[in-house]
Amino acid sequence: MTTPSPPPPGQGPAPQAGEAQLPSGQCRYILLNPEIKGHRCACVGFTLNRALPSVMCECGHLSCYHIKEAERPVDKTLVEHLSHRIRILEEQLDRETQGGLGSALGDTLKRLGQLEEQFEKSKDEIAHESRGLYRQISRVWQTVDQLAKREVVSNDRLAEHDGQITRHNAEIQRIGDRLMETDDAAIELEERVDRLEASSDDEDDVCRRGTDGVAQRPRSIESVEPEQSKPLSVSLDSSTSSAPLDRQNDGQPHDRTRGAPWTVHVSLLPSSSQPFPFEKDTTAYKRCLSRGLHQMIAVPGTDSDSFVTTVSRAFGDLLKGRTWVPLQARLCDAQILQGLPMLRPLDASLIGEKYDTDFLRTHCAVCGPNGRLDSLYIAMASDTISWHFLRRQPCYLEGLEESWTYDEYLDPDDRFEDGEEKGRPSAGDILPTLPTLKRAASEMSRTPSFSSGSGVLEPEGSRPKVARTTCITVPIEIHRRVETV
Repeated sequence: MTTPSPPPPGQGPAPQAGEAQLPSGQCRYILLNPEIKGHRCACVGFTLNRALPSVMCECGHLSCYHIKEAERPVDKTLVEHLSHRIRILEEQLDRETQGGLGSALGDTLKRLGQLEEQFEKSKDEIAHESRGLYRQISRVWQTVDQLAKREVVSNDRLAEHDGQITRHNAEIQRIGDRLMETDDAAIELEERVDRLEASSDDEDDVCRRGTDGVAQRPRSIESVEPEQSKPLSVSLDSSTSSAPLDRQNDGQPHDRTRGAPWTVHVSLLPSSSQPFPFEKDTTAYKRCLSRGLHQMIAVPGTDSDSFVTTVSRAFGDLLKGRTWVPLQARLCDAQILQGLPMLRPLDASLIGEKYDTDFLRTHCAVCGPNGRLDSLYIAMASDTISWHFLRRQPCYLEGLEESWTYDEYLDPDDRFEDGEEKGRPSAGDILPTLPTLKRAASEMSRTPSFSSGSGVLEPEGSRPKVARTTCITVPIEIHRRVETV
């Protein structure tokens, strides 16, 4: 039999050390479990595990992780003393909190809490309002886009409407021109019928007069035929100088040498140097109209004596026997004075001529499209008429007395009704001085600017005079109308 060998030194029971040298305190091993990271072992005292050869506690940790000695139990007296002191400190803290610094601190903390709550509420309200504002701004931009699109459409429609209005205006203008042509043609036809009736009456008178009626009838027929063969647009001279009736409507004989009666609108201007007549419906025009300075007169004949006598009789209360002369008038073609008659004194070489219809038509009158004399302008040769004089004249046309109230522009030196007439300014001196508006008589040429006559031949070496074709533009804006009624 063999003898059993002894166990190796590492496998045999460990030599028992003194238990007095082993630790007895709690385990301080830090657990490595992820769920309880940072926690230590729960062993409160070292207990030797004799089943293992090493010096290991029942908790599975070596003795080196245990405290050398176990903690001594706490003295109950000390614990009670500490508890008593803690209660005393708490009571003291409560007393300080209820009054003094503690109360103020508590109020401050309470107010801070309330402010925090209000701040949170305000923050929420501001956020809500901001979201509402953003939604409204979005709707505003949508509205702006819609308005921009509507503006484009409106501009296109306005352009179309402007084009239509322009076309309508042109059509209306064409219709107006055609109506004027129709009126002119109707007037010419009426004149032609009148001439034919006058010729027919002459023929009947010749037939009733006596023995030579048969011999004179062919000549009367020959005088009628040229009248019937004339075109519609008869000349100006033939329309005004046609043969008058031998008898008037009342049966009285009529002087054939004087011509047929005719009417014309005559305006007596306060001064012969007045460049333009007064504008219609102005205060100055109403004053002149109320005192009879604008009249429609009927002249019994086309000769000079009939015209002079009729005008002198119509304006006798204003002229008072003083000499008067007609003025030269011409419609201005400047843009700002379109249709307004330009006036100037009659040339010295023409004063004293026979003021018959031919002379007036050539030099003085404003004629209509059909050649009739529409308006004439006269003034005293060497005297003027003032507002002071006109105010004291008898009323010619009722309903215009309000125009005679004091006007600083028309009556700067006539605040009172009393005073002498001598030395007062002319009623026509209301426009500013316009040195470039009119030329002196020595600077004017006998060109068709105001008359239809041909220019006078000038000596050699003199500067040729250029005919004025348009009105000189005045540097003031005056909108006027012709005051013919």
